[in-house]
Amino acid sequence: MSNLVWHPHYDVWALIVSLIVFFEYSTDNSDIKKNKRRSWYSGLFFLWLFTDWPIHDIGEKYLFSVHSAEHLVLALVAPPLLLNGLNSAQKKLISVKPLISLLQVTTKPVVAFFLFNFVMVGMHWTNVINLMVTNTLFHFLIHGVMLLVSLNMWIPVIGLTKDIKQLSAPGKIAYLFLQSLLPTIPASFLAFGTEPLYSAYLEVENIFNVSVINDQTMAGLVLKLGGGLILWIFILITWMSWYKTEKTFDDVVRTSTND
Repeated sequence: MSNLVWHPHYDVWALIVSLIVFFEYSTDNSDIKKNKRRSWYSGLFFLWLFTDWPIHDIGEKYLFSVHSAEHLVLALVAPPLLLNGLNSAQKKLISVKPLISLLQVTTKPVVAFFLFNFVMVGMHWTNVINLMVTNTLFHFLIHGVMLLVSLNMWIPVIGLTKDIKQLSAPGKIAYLFLQSLLPTIPASFLAFGTEPLYSAYLEVENIFNVSVINDQTMAGLVLKLGGGLILWIFILITWMSWYKTEKTFDDVVRTSTND
């Protein structure tokens, strides 16, 4: 239990403080809408909560199921909230030509889909997880890559700038539906596996009295059920917004016709 004594994660603190400074000083506070601020700081809160002590330490040193929950938040919770929290001035600030030129390629739905899933599936290979758990620098690097490809994956849905094409509402629904399918593969190996997949978790102290197999099964359920639930919530929100827009348009047309 000594490894769970509080200690600072200076890399996480530096990232969070940097993002706060960027948000607060990149535009006049009076121009920031409340819903934008709420979304941005919600994303930062989840990013901090799951990458700092104690959740990160439990996931890294004891329970792969908690590690999987951390990955879920870095991929499907924090990125859309952060993107949605950006206002026009902040988007303009980061819209440097080399970055926009790159994003115009990487955020094409097919490219973004395969890039995201390649990283998500690849990072759950046995050797990758074992190295992440035993090498702090590699762990930080992989989490950084995952956060970047996750932000990239969400741009076709949330949007970024007018230079980057955003999907239509039906396109967003189809895109998110497909995103919910591929993670089933690694999740199934975890949920239904009868042998431990990651040797690094065989060597940890079992302070939570959870067997490696049960922990692995829970990790699979977290990825499949948790990931699916989050994506379907976004699908539902998109569909409701689309329906409301279409209904409003139909009402306007009907009123104009009656007049």
